[in-house]
Amino acid sequence: MPLLTEHEDPSRYTAPPDSDPDQPTYLLSQILRYVESCCPHPYNHHYTIEEIREILLDASRYLTDEETGISTL
Repeated sequence: MPLLTEHEDPSRYTAPPDSDPDQPTYLLSQILRYVESCCPHPYNHHYTIEEIREILLDASRYLTDEETGISTL
């Protein structure tokens, strides 16, 4: 960094902040496949509203998990 005189603005020597990387995006088919992978019963099982809430809560809890999250499908 160059030496500053008393009237210079030191902020002009700092680099702008790095931009955040783009967040990943997912297709609806990927989202549905992920939620389906969180379901404990076979495809034709009838779920109660309470079971659906639990499935969606579990799916959202582990959404970014490195081993079981949506990016693993």
